[in-house]
Amino acid sequence: TRMADNPHLESLMSKIKVVKARVRGVVHRKHTGLYLFGRQGTGKTHTVCSLLDKLAVNHSYSNGHLTPMGLFDLIHLNRDRVIVLDDVASIFNQPIALQLLLAALGNPHDHSGIRYVHYKTAKGDVRVPFSGGIIAISNLALDGHHHAILRALRDRVFTINYEPADEQIIALIQHIASKGIHGVSPANCLKVCTFLLNECQLRDIRPSVRLFVDKAMRDFELSEAGQSETHWKDLICSNLEQQLIELKHPTNDLSRAEQIAAERRIALDILLSFESKAERIDQWKTRTGKSQAAFYRRAKELRAEGQA
Repeated sequence: TRMADNPHLESLMSKIKVVKARVRGVVHRKHTGLYLFGRQGTGKTHTVCSLLDKLAVNHSYSNGHLTPMGLFDLIHLNRDRVIVLDDVASIFNQPIALQLLLAALGNPHDHSGIRYVHYKTAKGDVRVPFSGGIIAISNLALDGHHHAILRALRDRVFTINYEPADEQIIALIQHIASKGIHGVSPANCLKVCTFLLNECQLRDIRPSVRLFVDKAMRDFELSEAGQSETHWKDLICSNLEQQLIELKHPTNDLSRAEQIAAERRIALDILLSFESKAERIDQWKTRTGKSQAAFYRRAKELRAEGQA
């Protein structure tokens, strides 16, 4: 999808340039941090991390719950890197974590770029010289976190409310699909994209980048790799409805393939765990109920693949 052909994509990409400028500001040490917020699935993480990858920036990514000690360790281990905190709203409700962020995001008067972050442990005080930057991504505005100290945090970083319209999100998903992702061809990505967007429209569900990249495409890969009995289209519909559904597409019988794969894993475990022929055959028969010939057949397959 070319921007010139899609005004929604062109408009979104124009706005995203501001986000990219702020990310570059953190990368080039012009400012210490960025707080990017907006509803989930709008491509915030994709925008930030794809730019960092493009710039070949050695950064640290953290997603999920962080304790104050976990945050301090992250700062300690990445003292001169960009740290991306994704969906870690819980730290904004922890006073100690907020104090750590305030220290890490300060602007030293000597213009050295080094901020000292202190943490009190059972062994004493630990002080880390931090010269990196922090990019926090959240679904909540800083005002949505109820803590007085957040005013001080807001003064230290740039904040951007990232709320693209649905038409812009659709255009972005189509653009991502047109480039191909996860090693899947653009043609197949666009096929999944079109199906997902149509099914979202039928159910009046707001589309999201995460719904496409992290869910629909993974369902497609699972199905196309022959690792699912259920067709990828049915898997996508089931996820959208968040329940089991009546299958509309042909299924794939994996019972024989999965049995062989299980037997290979058992055979490999036995080959690695036991030395004598008698022990191996005894273990094989106990665990599978299969014959000695079946064991040697699986062992031969493993050796042919270089696994044993």
